[in-house]
Amino acid sequence: MNPQHSRPDRPLSINVVLATCNTDKVRELQPMLDKVSPLLRVWSLNDLSLRPEIEETEPTLEGNARLKAEAVFSLVESRFSWLIVLADDTGLEVDYLEGAPGVRSARFAPVPEGSSPTYEENVTHLMKLMSGCIKRTARFRTIIAMKGRVPTSEGKAASIEETAEGRIDGSITSERIGKGGFGYDPVFMPKGMNLTFAQISMEEKNRISHRALAVAEAAGRIRDILVRYGISSTETETGTLP
Repeated sequence: MNPQHSRPDRPLSINVVLATCNTDKVRELQPMLDKVSPLLRVWSLNDLSLRPEIEETEPTLEGNARLKAEAVFSLVESRFSWLIVLADDTGLEVDYLEGAPGVRSARFAPVPEGSSPTYEENVTHLMKLMSGCIKRTARFRTIIAMKGRVPTSEGKAASIEETAEGRIDGSITSERIGKGGFGYDPVFMPKGMNLTFAQISMEEKNRISHRALAVAEAAGRIRDILVRYGISSTETETGTLP
């Protein structure tokens, strides 16, 4: 399916571009965004045949999320009249490791230069560093940066730049438990639960996870944006486009 520019004789659509090629993230995010409004069309970078290499050089999750949103927006803005790019950065923060792996969560395990560690390698490295430790409290944090362009009721283009955050507290288990999920899911147990993320269903994870909470906040921001600029969030047709 090829993206098309919106045209005056077609119903208004706001294209939401997920700034990731990670199919696991897309599988989590898309169902939640689909519920926001029938006006939204959700694309991943894979859908757009893009695989940009964006070096995450910022020292914070918010900085990296903004960096990715801006980079992807510059790549896709000519393809769509109206769009919002969503880029996230997620970190696992372990108290025993003074907040590590943090921004390096996806690149935590040491590997040869030029390669990236697998989920399994990252988890193995974490478990090695925490071997025998008693203090195992941790949290997942997700920051979503949004950058876009939407139509106003006056027919002009309004620029969008927002951020949203989700957080869930928990602890690191002493061994892998469960076969589901991805990343650090088999060793992260949310506070108040006796199951790891890898043991619960995708539906349950989408309800309580850090990413789900960040997406819920981002979805609320998008609804507010639609209202702010007089765009219907419940109808599939809102007239012609400027």
